[in-house]
Amino acid sequence: MRQMNWIVAGLFLGLVTVSAYAADKPSRSGVTNIPPQAGDEELVVDTLRGKLLKADAGKYTVEMGPGSHLSLVIEPDTKFEENYKAMEGDWIEAFITPQMHVKSIKRSTPAYTMEGDILKVEGNFFVVRSSAGKEVRLQLGKDTKHEGPLKVGDRIKTEYAPNGAALSIKPAKFPIDPGSDSSEMPAAKKYYS
Repeated sequence: MRQMNWIVAGLFLGLVTVSAYAADKPSRSGVTNIPPQAGDEELVVDTLRGKLLKADAGKYTVEMGPGSHLSLVIEPDTKFEENYKAMEGDWIEAFITPQMHVKSIKRSTPAYTMEGDILKVEGNFFVVRSSAGKEVRLQLGKDTKHEGPLKVGDRIKTEYAPNGAALSIKPAKFPIDPGSDSSEMPAAKKYYS
């Protein structure tokens, strides 16, 4: 187990180093990232869900929660699953890289993605504060996917419906919250608005 922790820590530090280097390098799309090298593939790091607010060529703006927006890079090789045609107002699910490049995207049920710290737990309700300081009160239900009890101070990633019902809760991997001032993923910070 201890060896696994060192491996995960090493991978994370490598990602941070690569992300810091990537922050100053222009790409084909004009967005800062690491230029692709022959044979290189970008690692899909996370899944996010939200509402598509704006679909421009090469860039989508997604509402991650009320008042929180995130810009994603759409590349020529982005896979549109199930012949999805992006339309503003759609709820989407996207598989993204650390540089906020979309590897694949599809239509989704209405849900937001948020990462933050649990501030309060009261029965089936809990309050999460994002890195940007936004607080959201959510409710656990019988269909909420999560492991173990929620504790104040836990850093989580949650997907929730617009009505505040938590759909899934899991330990956070990386900060992806809009407005995050964390230095853990410097390349990603450039895409938040």
